[in-house]
Amino acid sequence: MNKFDVIVIGAGHNGLVTAAYLARAGKKVLVLEKRDLIGGATVTEEIIPGFKFSVFSYVVSLLRPEIIEELDLPSHGLQLLALDGTFTPLPDGNYLARWHDGERTRQELRRFSKKDADNYDRFGHHMNHMSRAVRELLMMRPPEPSSLKPSDLAGFNRLAKHFRGLGNRRFYDLVRLMTASAADYLDRWFETDVLKATM
Repeated sequence: MNKFDVIVIGAGHNGLVTAAYLARAGKKVLVLEKRDLIGGATVTEEIIPGFKFSVFSYVVSLLRPEIIEELDLPSHGLQLLALDGTFTPLPDGNYLARWHDGERTRQELRRFSKKDADNYDRFGHHMNHMSRAVRELLMMRPPEPSSLKPSDLAGFNRLAKHFRGLGNRRFYDLVRLMTASAADYLDRWFETDVLKATM
């Protein structure tokens, strides 16, 4: 009978990255996956014969560059392709297209709402600020709340400094982003349901 130090359930990108780091640390790792495809939300599937869909592949953009480099993923076949646009079909035959080209996207959005076209870039700028605030938190080792060790107390100090550095307005926006529903948050910016659903 085989013995493993760690069993990872699910061969999505998070499970695979976890398994790779554990294996590099000398652990004997078994990865179990129910499906016949690995990669989880990052896979491209032929759902309709002749048509391939990136089911949730936008999440691969969240894969940290450090991980790609440390695990030398390109040498194992990872190839990231930039997405030029998205397409959201509607039941009435209409559609919403968004493009890498901001002016082209704003022109498309004007078919639905001038307000949404005007707010689109402001929202992108706002979310870039929010992502910078969150990115640092994601890479921090969280402090142990019940510990009084100097290293954990220093962790609380780093968190406090990070939040103080955001300023009141940005901190409030970050709390709202993390606690509001996606629908409520997007309602503050946009009026077109198809745009909110696409985002």
